[in-house]
Amino acid sequence: MPRPDRSRAALLDTAALLFRRQGYAATGINQILDGAGVRPGSLYHHFPDGKAGLAAAVVDTVGTGIGALLRALLAHPDPVADLMDRWVDILIAGLAADERDGCPIEPIATESVTASPLVRTAAAGVFNDWIGAVADRLRTDGRPGDQAQQTASAIISLIEGALLLSRVTGEPGALQHAKTAARSLLETGR
Repeated sequence: MPRPDRSRAALLDTAALLFRRQGYAATGINQILDGAGVRPGSLYHHFPDGKAGLAAAVVDTVGTGIGALLRALLAHPDPVADLMDRWVDILIAGLAADERDGCPIEPIATESVTASPLVRTAAAGVFNDWIGAVADRLRTDGRPGDQAQQTASAIISLIEGALLLSRVTGEPGALQHAKTAARSLLETGR
């Protein structure tokens, strides 16, 4: 049985933390290598596109994990508005634990618009997956396809924007307001 590659995992874990807390541009390759305890050759062995390839892999890995958690939460039979309240509560708890931690995708995604098409594509895919998770649940609950997609996009946009504002202000108020607004969107059109 092959041994798991600790270098790749260390690079992904270290980069995910640094990108989330500092952003893409402010995180240097040497900082990632030092934090991961690996040599430059390991970075380019696993990520031939260098920092952009690593960032895209972080976005894919972390975003897929979050998408799986979101889908697991949305699989519960409770009303979707209650489930989204729980999701926002998880985000509020995460910020309370460490205000440097917001959405692990947003800092990379925002900078990727000008920094890297590779990362931008990965980030767009992750956000679309999260929207798809909410839309799938809304369709299951009987919402028409287009309406489900539009509502899901609005919900994810609302929560991501509120998470950014709450992170910047250091207060959960925007996320609390997002819960109210999300509930209103979700309960309209039932």
